[in-house]
Order: sequence, then structure tokens, then C-alpha cells
Amino acid sequence: MSWDWILGFTPLSGLILAAVEAQSRVLASGAFCFLNLVVLFFLFLFGSPRARNLFLALLLGMFPVQVLFLKIPARLAVLHLVVLGSAAGLLWIKARHLDSEKVLFLEFVRKVNGAVSFEEASVLAVRFMRDEFRFPAVCVFLAKEGSDWLERAAAEGYPSELMKVPKEGSVQGRAFRTRNSQVVDDVLRDPEYFPGIKGAGAQMAVPILWKNRAYGVLDIQSRKVRSLGNRQLRTAELLAGILGEAFARMQEAARLSLELTRTRILHDVVQELARSRDKRDMCQKVLGLLSTKLLYPVASILAVESENPLRLGYLASTKLSFSELKRYSRQLNREGGGLVTLSANMRKLHNVFDVKAFPEYRKVGFGVEGSQLDVPILFGDRLFAMLSLEREVPFEPEDEDLMLILSRHMAVLWALFEAMEKLETQALQDSLTGLGNRRALEEILSQEEARLARFGGTLSVVMADLANFKAINDRYGHLVGDRYLKETAECIQKNLRACDHAFRYGGDEFLLLLPGTDRKGVQEVMNRVRSECRLRGNEDPDGILLDFGAAVCPTDTASLRAALRLADDRMYQNKEARRSGLSRD
Repeated sequence: MSWDWILGFTPLSGLILAAVEAQSRVLASGAFCFLNLVVLFFLFLFGSPRARNLFLALLLGMFPVQVLFLKIPARLAVLHLVVLGSAAGLLWIKARHLDSEKVLFLEFVRKVNGAVSFEEASVLAVRFMRDEFRFPAVCVFLAKEGSDWLERAAAEGYPSELMKVPKEGSVQGRAFRTRNSQVVDDVLRDPEYFPGIKGAGAQMAVPILWKNRAYGVLDIQSRKVRSLGNRQLRTAELLAGILGEAFARMQEAARLSLELTRTRILHDVVQELARSRDKRDMCQKVLGLLSTKLLYPVASILAVESENPLRLGYLASTKLSFSELKRYSRQLNREGGGLVTLSANMRKLHNVFDVKAFPEYRKVGFGVEGSQLDVPILFGDRLFAMLSLEREVPFEPEDEDLMLILSRHMAVLWALFEAMEKLETQALQDSLTGLGNRRALEEILSQEEARLARFGGTLSVVMADLANFKAINDRYGHLVGDRYLKETAECIQKNLRACDHAFRYGGDEFLLLLPGTDRKGVQEVMNRVRSECRLRGNEDPDGILLDFGAAVCPTDTASLRAALRLADDRMYQNKEARRSGLSRD
């Protein structure tokens, strides 16, 4: 708002002179002088330079009017003119001084806005206070997250060994805690004075604030007692306010820059995920990018092994080799599952600033015992795995947001991989018995042929079928026949090793591949299968009867596919022998 309208009081002063002329010209002239002094004061405080110059010109014009027309004594008019001129001069000098301080602070604001760090801005502030306002000792102390000390960022006139002051037990700390400026006229009388410059007399500590967020303290010390007054306090508070705004701006710029960087990294991670072949490959790629791009020292993915009770197992980790995953999984579950299992049970993100404060924490040999961030990989209500991060410093809300976004992308891909695995399994599995189908047989035959060619050894091929299957179907129907097939598959699967393979070859025929097994071993396996099958099939008193034939590669033939044909022939020969009343295996 402009105060130029106050110029209207100049004509009013003439009215006042006219009103009191009849009483006393001296009184009228004094009222004129006093009123114009007041107007002059307000114009220099709030008016524009143009209004000030116009007002001074009117004052000069009023001089002859007073002497010639109003009959004011010339000496009195000159005296009043000198008083008004002196007042105008003093106010002009003061205004120039204020203008110069404004220019200085504007220049300081420009420099601070160009700073890129708290330390650089602090150095600029300290030099400004020393060079422009002649403060003998100035220091900026900044607060560090989680520290009980205010650490020196920049100083002039302070001893080099004074690098930090406590938040409790110092004038600087009191200003930081209370968010109020502290002026100490005599430091020796303040019980919280922390030794600063040698021979200190007075001290002033001003908090560096922005929107009630304290960043640090601007500290000023003088060797003279009671030498820091209101003028110095106003200057320091103005400077501290500028610093606080600059710090907030830099912090926000750093946050936005970090967020942009993390968004780009997340984009790279998602692109890598799209190239994954399976769940393990996806997890390895995610952990590799988290370690190299975001510099998380410890990152692990634990898959759900069982839901009731909930058990997790390491699928991938930046600190574990493939051979160590199972060992550390057993150790984790043996010790109760730790914080990651607790988070998995809650189906929620769990950010622990200090794991040592939680009795549920379990260190499995490679943890850092600092902070831990556990993020569930959820697709709807289905929990697939947990993403667990560990490091020494606490995780920020930005870390939580980033990991939540990443976990959702992983959950979608995880569900896709499981659906693909299910389709692949269905494509290679007989829907009735759960054994491998002809397509699966072709794949395993190729693998076993390559293994025999490279490493040698033996492999037995066994062909088997149900001896009384047609009669069961005709007598009891196809539903019972299907049950016989399922029970036969169960008996076969139950008596095989983990390295053996069983397939439904077609109809009631089954094919077995037994690596490293000779003819005697085949006989033992089939005797066990036959014995158990006889206990099944309640409709027939003989249970489920099997005919089988076997061929050993390379003893009977060098070709695995030729061995398959030979085993089929021998099975039919054994079937005919059984029907003829002969026993032949």
C-alpha cells in the first residue's frame, strides 16, 4: 500500500494556519511545522521517492507564502524550514542505510539460492555476517538425523577444535530444542554455556527454521558483555530465516532428484523383469539391480514353502550362494522365522528401524543388525514371497513406496509364471493318473539319451499293463476302471526313486525309466509294485494284476528307443505266457 495520499495533509496545514491565525501566528506556524514533520516521517517510511521530492518542493513553496501573505516572522519561518530540512536529511540518510541493507540481503538471497548444499549455504552466511555486519565470531551448526550433537558446518572466528556442541547442555542446543532465539548477555552466568571462543562475553543463538522444521542454529559470540542487542538479533533472525528457506528448498530439490532417480531405476527394473525366464531368474535380476543401482547391501527374496504353518525359504539373496539357500532356510525356520515371517503373517509391509529392539529378530549369519524392511509380494490375497532388505541406517518412507511398487510388479509376474508352470505341467502330465504323458516321455528320453552318451552307465526300460483291465471295465464300468488306473499309478510312483520316471504310455499301459538299474534291480522294483497292487482293487479278489517286460540299455540294446520296443515285446510275451499258465518275466 502506498502512503502518497498523505500529501493531502499539506493543503490541510494551510487550513490549520488560517484557523489559528487570528489567535497567534506563532502557534499557527508551530502547528504547521509539527504537522509537516509527521507527514515527512510517514512519507520516508512508506511513501515513494517521487512523493518525498514533491512534498519537499511544496515545503519550499510554502516559505514565501508564510512570510509574505500570512505575515509569519521570517526568522521563525527560516527556523521551521531548517528543522524540516534537517529532519528530511536525517530520514534520507536512514532510508539510504535501510535501502543498502535491503540490497545486501537481496544479494545474499541470490547467492544462497545458487548453493547446492547446506555446507555451501552455511559458508556464504558466515562470510556475509562477518564482512557486511562485522560480527567477530559466527558459526552455523547443523543437526544430523539420529545424533545428539549439532555439528559445525561453517565458522569464522571460532577455534578449529570446536566441531560440535551437544543438543542438551548448550545455549545452541537450547535454541534448537525450544525453536526460540537465545540472547545471553553474560555467558558466565548461563549454566548451559558450552565453551566457544576464548574470552567470550555475550552469545546469541538463533534457530534456523522453516515451517517449524529446525535445521540447525546460527551462533554469534562476542568478547564484550551485553554487546549483542535487538538490532543484531533482528539481523541474525532475518539471516536464519533466509537460510531455513534455502535449506528447505535444497532438501526438497534433493528429494525430487532422488525420487526421479529411483523412478528411472524402477523403470529399468520393470523392464528387466519383463525379460525373466522364470521366478528364480526374476528374483536374481531384481536383487542384482537393488544391489547395484539402489546400493542396498543385503537383499533377499523368501518364497512361501507352506501356508499352514507358514514357512519361508530363501529363493535368492545377495549374500548367499545357491548352495547355501537351503541351509539358511532351515536355520531361519528352526529359530522361529524371524521378523520376515512375522511380516508375512500380517501380510503387511514392516519397517523396523532397529532390529535389536525386537525379540523376534533372527540373524541368520549375514544380517547387518541395523534396520530391516520386509515387503510382502501379494497378488490379491495370495502371498507368494517376501522381499527383505537390511542395512545399517533406517529405511525412509521413499524406500517403502518404491519397494511396494516393485513388489506389486513382481506379484503380477509371479502369478503369470505360476500359471505358465501349471500349463506346462498340464501339458506334460496325464490328467487321470498324474504321471507323465507321451510328450513328457519324449523330452525325458532325449535327456536320458544325452546323459548315457556323455557319462555312460545303464538305464532299464520297463513296460507294464493291467492284466485284468478289460474284464474290470466290462464288469464294473469305466469309473471303476479309472480308479484302478489311478491306484496302479500310485503304487508305481510310491516304489520309485527320485531319479526314476513313470509315464502313462496309453490305455492301461505304463512305462518306467530306471537309471542305473540292472535286470535284477528291475525285478525287485516290479515285485514291490506287484505286491502292493494286489492289495488294491476291492472288486477283484486278486487285486490289481500287472504284466511287465523290461530291457536294459546298453546290455540288451545300444539304443534307448530300441530298448523301449524290446520291453514292449517282452511284456506281451510275458502276458501270453501267463495266459498259457507259464510263469515268465
